Amino acid sequence: MMNVQKTCIQMALCALISLLYFGHTQAEEKGWEKTITLQNGDVILDMSGEWDMLNEGYGPFSIRPTLTDVLTITQKGSTFTAVKQTGSLWVPKGAETIKGELDKNGFKEVHHYIHAKDLSNFGWEPCKWEITDGGNKVVLDCGERVKATLTRK
Repeated sequence: MMNVQKTCIQMALCALISLLYFGHTQAEEKGWEKTITLQNGDVILDMSGEWDMLNEGYGPFSIRPTLTDVLTITQKGSTFTAVKQTGSLWVPKGAETIKGELDKNGFKEVHHYIHAKDLSNFGWEPCKWEITDGGNKVVLDCGERVKATLTRK
């Protein structure tokens, strides 16, 4: 009976060490400085906190001025939302402007709320993305209209 318990404890310790090592290697592989480990063992980027945002229009939005803002990102598990702290003519302070879901490779999906002053409200646009600088810089290319660069404060 004692050997069975000892073996079970050893197996549990090995499993725990393997999980911790795997999570650590995932984070190192991506080079992210801030991470969260999900219940399934996946290590994902921790987006929570304050971020500076540079919002640049291009294509049909190239006439739109470049806008800066501060975002507060709240993350629950793998999902997150970004709320504007300063706002602009297009999106008021306190409005949700970016939302998404993360996975171990970066974003599973990410959307930016696109507005056009005095024209129409375009709504949530899916974005292509790139994560750099140890997870402290995110570039979103949204619907061939807006490029948003987020930099962690």
